[in-house]
Amino acid sequence: MSFGQLLKTARKRQEKTLKEVSQVARLSLSYISDMEQERRKAPSLEVVEKIEEFLELKDGSLVKAAQAEMNMQLEVRTIFRKRPDLNMQLLRAADYCSEEDLTEMINVMKKKGHPNDVP
Repeated sequence: MSFGQLLKTARKRQEKTLKEVSQVARLSLSYISDMEQERRKAPSLEVVEKIEEFLELKDGSLVKAAQAEMNMQLEVRTIFRKRPDLNMQLLRAADYCSEEDLTEMINVMKKKGHPNDVP
């Protein structure tokens, strides 16, 4: 589950409002809403920990989801820096592909695998 989905689920389970979470996090209500709708990334881990405590999440799941999101963003930036021309070509090509074509292309690439992937 993504950070935004987890945040929304936990907030609703605790019957907390967006406003209450925004006050605890010291972020705008619209920022919290945007995170839940996956239009914005997770805030700093310090803020995520405050939200997690407020929502009584004892398992650290919100922090883990935020860390995973941050790691993925770093990985994407690293990959794009390595091969900027190829990345732009892929993005332009993807703009003209159907969802089915993109899924097929991704599956073909996954089959080729990454040298560090464990079978």
